[in-house]
Formats: sequence, structure tokens, C-alpha cells
Amino acid sequence: MKKVLPLKAAVSSILQRTQTEYRALVQTESWSLKELFSPAHFRFDEFCRGFSPHPDSTRLTQLAQQFGEEHDIWLPNAKGHVSCALFLYPSAHAGRMIAIMKNLIMDFYLNDVMGRDLFKFLSVNQQRDARRLIASMAGIRENLVVSPDAHPIEHLNAQVLREFRENSPEPWFRKFFNFYCHHLNITHSDNDSEALGYIPEVDEYIDKRCHYAGMYHIVLWVEYNNARFLDWDLLGDLGLASPLRRLHYLTTAFGALSNDLFSFEKEVIDQGSDCNLVMVAMLNNPQWSLKEGIAASCRIVRDMVHELSGILRSVRRRIDILERTDPGLSSALTDHIEGVLRCIQASWLWQCHSTRYKRAQSLWEETTL
Repeated sequence: MKKVLPLKAAVSSILQRTQTEYRALVQTESWSLKELFSPAHFRFDEFCRGFSPHPDSTRLTQLAQQFGEEHDIWLPNAKGHVSCALFLYPSAHAGRMIAIMKNLIMDFYLNDVMGRDLFKFLSVNQQRDARRLIASMAGIRENLVVSPDAHPIEHLNAQVLREFRENSPEPWFRKFFNFYCHHLNITHSDNDSEALGYIPEVDEYIDKRCHYAGMYHIVLWVEYNNARFLDWDLLGDLGLASPLRRLHYLTTAFGALSNDLFSFEKEVIDQGSDCNLVMVAMLNNPQWSLKEGIAASCRIVRDMVHELSGILRSVRRRIDILERTDPGLSSALTDHIEGVLRCIQASWLWQCHSTRYKRAQSLWEETTL
């Protein structure tokens, strides 16, 4: 039987202690996430050298804003959010980028109105309405038909999904569709430990966090944004599917978990949420100080960067060898790897530059105004 009251008391005690330790630390400490995330012989400034966002960023942002305002889903902070696509896919075809940005505008709107950080602050009626809307959106069938009397954002969602379907091969769209709907289904609810009724283990949290962030389908857009779709059956025969899937996972996890550190102050300190890697680590190790929780969380991210770097070197060697026998496939894979790399670069650079995490006084050098 779940013991909700003792769980609530224990979590509240650790959360309050964390917030108290934070208020003392932020007066005297300032750390660089760049240093904390970097394994030996790796530097984010070198890794991201030469990176620049989409050259048509101004026009694309204007078109995205026009879409959001026309459908009443453009929030005051939307431009800062949706700009991540311009970092993620700097060589995207314009029409494909617009479809991606439309999806992100809807996703950010739902997140900032009824997302996991805010859901518990909604009224009972608002929570009920949010659950119904999300259940309907996440439960949309692959024919992408919605009821005529459905919520306007459901119609928008179906419209954008049809754009993706019409401009991609069926295997890609099915994978994207499943990841995206699962993301919608589990993200827009109260995912704090009290609402769950238990404290998730770190590995379980990491698995869910990747879906909360929507990073799985964001990585899939590496193929969509410039219409260079891969034959995954062929890659399986060549022994390349497995390392590439692992590379996709590590890219997904890096984006999601690095964000937990960037957003730690907003989520844990300001909003009192424990749905954050640092807090989950501390809840599983209640004897830890905040410094220990941060160190352990950063070590998880750093180890992923280390593994990711090794896989990149190995896959690139395989692609170089492949060029002798199949230069077309070698070129497509080189382009794909560069696209995945841009996702990692963009995850880092956007979080460093976005106003979403800036504050006058921060533990992190990267988010201090």
C-alpha cells in the first residue's frame, strides 16, 4: 500500500532543505556547467566552434509567430522557446522548418499552460479539462481525423501531423507519431513524487525525462528537416543501426538532462518541483547535501558526453570505410551524423543563450545575467 502522507512529509523536508542550502550557496558559489559537463579532453567551446543558427531565422520566426497569433497560442515568451529549432536545424528546408516550428509552438503552449511544472497549480476544473484535452490529442488515430467539435488546438495538431505524414516515408512517420503522442500523454500532468505516489529511481526518471522533453522526436527531425531519410533495415545489415540508435539516445538524454541543470533553479527553487534530476538523485540519497546532488547529476551528464564522443569516433571510422564501396550512403550518413551533432551543439548553445533560464543571481555562470 502506498504511504502518501509519510512520503509527502519526507519529500517536503528534503525539498525545503535543498532550497535552504541553495539560498546559502548562491551567495558564495558560482559554477560553470561547461566545466561540470565536460569529460577529459572535451571542451564545449571547441565542440561548438563554427556553429551558427539558421540563416533565414528572422523570416522563419516571423512566419511562426504569425501562425501562433492567428491561432491564439503565441505566448509572450514563445519567441525565445521556438528559436531552439533555428539552432537545432540550421540547414533545414524552409517549409520543413515551418512545420517543425508549428509543432514546437503548440508544444510550448501546452507546456506553459498545463505542463508538468504547472499542472499542480491548476484548479480542479482546469486539471480535468487539461486531462481530457491531452487524452484526446495523444489518442489521435493514425488517420489523423478529429471530431468537428474538437478543441481548436486538436485540429491544429492534426493539421501539422498531416504535414509531417505527407512529407516523409511511412516508417519514419510511424516512429515519429508514436514518440510524439507518448510525449503528449505523459508530460501534461503532475509528475512530482507525491502525485506519483512513490519516489522514482534515477534510471526510471531518466527514461521518462527523455519523453517529457520530447527529445526523441526532436532527434527524429534530423532526418525530416532536410528530407534525408535513412534506410534503417540496410543500416542493420551493415551493423550500423545499433551504434546510431545509441547515439540518438545519448543525444536525447543529453538534451533532457542538461536542461534539468539549466532549469534547476526555475523548477526546484522557484516552483518547488521535485521532477528534476538533481531532486530525484537527492530523494534517492536523502543523506546527500545539495552539492553532492549536483555533483552526481553532472557526473551522469558528463559520462554520457564521454560515451557519445567515443561512439562518434567509431561511427565516423565506419563511414570513412564505407565511402570506398558506397559513397552515396557514406554521404547520407555523414550528413546525418552532422545533424545529430548539431542537436547536441544546439542543446548546449540554446540553453546558454535563452532568456528562459537567466536570472540576476544564479549558481551557474551560464545563466547569470
